[in-house]
Amino acid sequence: MQSVFIGGFVVLIPLLVTLYIVSFIYHFATGFSYPVAQWMLQSNIFGRVAPIDTTKAAGYLAPLLAVVLTAGFIYLIGVLSTFVIGRQILNVVDRFVENLPLLKGIYGTTKQVIGVFRQSGGGAGFQRVVLVEFPRHGLWTIAFVTNEITDTSRGDKYVAIFIPMTPNPTSGFFQMVLEHEVRNTDWTVDQGIKIVLSGGLLAPTELNFGDTTAAPVTVKSDNVPLP
Repeated sequence: MQSVFIGGFVVLIPLLVTLYIVSFIYHFATGFSYPVAQWMLQSNIFGRVAPIDTTKAAGYLAPLLAVVLTAGFIYLIGVLSTFVIGRQILNVVDRFVENLPLLKGIYGTTKQVIGVFRQSGGGAGFQRVVLVEFPRHGLWTIAFVTNEITDTSRGDKYVAIFIPMTPNPTSGFFQMVLEHEVRNTDWTVDQGIKIVLSGGLLAPTELNFGDTTAAPVTVKSDNVPLP
């Protein structure tokens, strides 16, 4: 009895996680359009062009209309960005937000990160997968190289790495370490992300762990969520 219950729960976990993510995205995306949809339906605006009374069905139709309004708004922004006048309007909005004292840091950083991902084609913003000894010597952790930097004073080469957390890879640790302190692998970025997300459950039975001469990472780190 207990094993059957646990088996059923394990089967339902992917579905429950998917529903939770979809629900979160829906509420986040329709947070501003849902009140507008309710107002439009309760005002029976559509009754002026069609012989229907939407006031009684507002509770059922509002979520659908909110999704349509949100999709239409996103599409409109996309259309504006393809025209010269539209781009000028968006640039004015950009400059306005970037000059706001409390928002300019968050907005500017988020815009730069999105720009990198767009230029690189999604998750390809991570250059490669490496292993670092973190948080202590003898424990190997998956990290993603995001940039390569040269110290002009000494000529040392550093790599900027992001160490994701499991099971939420959008939060993690940022490190700048000497290039020889990381162990390079031949894993793909997608493979590394799958291993992190699954907590190692989707890791192949055989992997090339790369160079074994890497030195341990000893610098301190801060928990830095991605924007």
